[in-house]
Amino acid sequence: MTILFLSCSEQKKGKVVTYSEIVKAQNERIDTLTIFESQNLSDKNIIERFFPEENENVKFDTIVSALNLKISIQSTTLDTYVTNEYEIEGVKHIDKYRDSEKHLIIEKSNKIVIDTVFKKSDFTELTGKDFLKIADFHRYWFNKIENDTIEFFGVVSKPETDWSVAFYHSLDLKSMTFELEEFVDEEI
Repeated sequence: MTILFLSCSEQKKGKVVTYSEIVKAQNERIDTLTIFESQNLSDKNIIERFFPEENENVKFDTIVSALNLKISIQSTTLDTYVTNEYEIEGVKHIDKYRDSEKHLIIEKSNKIVIDTVFKKSDFTELTGKDFLKIADFHRYWFNKIENDTIEFFGVVSKPETDWSVAFYHSLDLKSMTFELEEFVDEEI
């Protein structure tokens, strides 16, 4: 038994048509293909996808009550992206991984002591300019506090690969300066 569902929906970047085919056999299998309105599979045989699909904001808060600190990191996807292209059975796939920026706010005793935004270009000394052309600012999070130093951990990586640059990003609370150090995995 084969059932074909067609649906349309409005999104920021135009209409999206989703084709879903459900084939019921010994094992149930569901195949879904999303095609943006500007694409025509019969003419170009191209599938373009965005990761994440929509721009998004994700916020993480950490409270260190013993030091009266609040650390907020907001990750915001941008309209820039890194492209991964490949072909499978005559169909060209274009995966676009949205880049992001990380907004760091640190409050001590309810007063803002740091309010800054980081982009992948801020870490060029570790990554090099060429790597940044194929990589996105994947993650950035609070790691620990030791001796008046807040340590963050970040990753700039090429999507769908193990190729990444991980780093420690430390803030000295006395001098209010950042220090950058590449993370080297001793187990590799």
